[in-house]
Amino acid sequence: MVFGIRAVIEAIQADKEIDKILVKRELQGDLSRELFEVLKGRDIPVQRVPAERLDRLTRKNHQGVIAFIPAITYERLENIIPFVYEQGKNPFIVLLDGVTDVRNFGAIARTCSCGDLPSSPPFSAFHLPPAPV
Repeated sequence: MVFGIRAVIEAIQADKEIDKILVKRELQGDLSRELFEVLKGRDIPVQRVPAERLDRLTRKNHQGVIAFIPAITYERLENIIPFVYEQGKNPFIVLLDGVTDVRNFGAIARTCSCGDLPSSPPFSAFHLPPAPV
């Protein structure tokens, strides 16, 4: 979550992935106009909400604007493979879907380690710190 008009504008300009933006109904002023100018042409949902809703989400000074940024950034497979080739390596990629038991993930990670696969992939849905196996 990013809050504050200037911080949200900077996140948009930095092409951060944003799920949606909540804006206080009565928000006006130069920074408000700048925010909506930056939003033009972008496919980011904006909701006008009462100030009380923003206050329930954070106790910090939100200045009438809160942006929701996803906790996980996904990378497309067609971007990963060329990246691996550019590193001079042959791609060996393990894709997981629907793993709900951390022990299953650990078993898969240990198997990959035995196969001499890198323990820290260049792209991932989440980052795991390297750990001895």
